[in-house]
Amino acid sequence: MPFRALLFDIGDTLWHARNAPPPAVFRSLAAERAAAFLRELGVRCADPALVARTAWDAMEQAMRHARATDLVEPDYGETARRALEEIGLLLDREVAGRLLEATYVSGVEGGKAPYADAGHVLAELRHRGFRLAVVTNRAFGGERFRADLRDAGLDIGWDAETVSVEVGYLKPHPEIFAHALGQLGLSAARCLMVGNSLAEDVAGAQRVGMAAAWRRSAPDAADVRAEYEFDELTELLAIPELQEPAG
Repeated sequence: MPFRALLFDIGDTLWHARNAPPPAVFRSLAAERAAAFLRELGVRCADPALVARTAWDAMEQAMRHARATDLVEPDYGETARRALEEIGLLLDREVAGRLLEATYVSGVEGGKAPYADAGHVLAELRHRGFRLAVVTNRAFGGERFRADLRDAGLDIGWDAETVSVEVGYLKPHPEIFAHALGQLGLSAARCLMVGNSLAEDVAGAQRVGMAAAWRRSAPDAADVRAEYEFDELTELLAIPELQEPAG
């Protein structure tokens, strides 16, 4: 059955972070933003760097745990709230979540840039009639995610956008792929997943009956083989099943 749509991972598939600032710059920016956020709340804080680091460390630890266990996206606001309470800062769940987002250094500002051929490949696939979707693991969705796409020149009017924090499940959980397929209104057999992770993108897609194209990188899973492999996005255009107009 011919493909009708392609589903893309974002990080290290469509964009990369080779120009990311050094960690010290991230920490400094996060501390400045935490201080500004707390000032707006009228909360006095002697060490905003500690606040930012505590919240982010808790969030990242929760995400790592979820990826190693049930793949259910954590409640990051509650995670940050509990961690901040331990250092004496009492915020409610909603405010703690807003603090996390306020300190997030993302997109172009965080050094992310699209691969040079990304725009051309996406435009050509659309010209050939394929529907295009995003399936990505991210702790922040909503306008922040869409702004990052715009800033990177990847706001192409996606036919579906599936972000883990909005769906409640992380790749490779079947539910995140099912959500994307539901948005597209297509069966798994009509879609091709494109990503750089064997564990998350390839194995996850195959588990729901979808073929996958793997952007070669350091393997993160054993005994997983994609139906297609590539080094540069342009190579996708030479896949025989993608050379003909979408069926």
